[in-house]
Amino acid sequence: MIKKDGQDFLEELSEFPPNTFENTFLKITARLGLGCSLNGNELRMLYGAAFQAAICNIAMNGMGGCAGRIKPEPEANRTRLETEFMAARDRFYASPGWNNLPAAQRGMIQRILLRVYVRPEKLAA
Repeated sequence: MIKKDGQDFLEELSEFPPNTFENTFLKITARLGLGCSLNGNELRMLYGAAFQAAICNIAMNGMGGCAGRIKPEPEANRTRLETEFMAARDRFYASPGWNNLPAAQRGMIQRILLRVYVRPEKLAA
């Protein structure tokens, strides 16, 4: 069987230790069968967008320091992170691989890897 370059990219990620973003991404993409559905460039775009989503979730939910409190001073940083995430996500959404995936698979990718949210207790009153 000939390996696709997407599978090669995932093999690179398998060298990362457990409990890392890379290893988690590898497990999720393997479970979703994305190594066969997306090429290496598309998987790299998805990886970048998923990483940006994770960083946004940390920044928006106060999980990156300040005793879990969100302070107004870093708002410019959170805005920049969210803008970078949306740009990375949109580049991935424009790829042929994304557009060729079944709707159910796209929905799972969005829910698992590309979801950015603010926990209710972190919303301004």
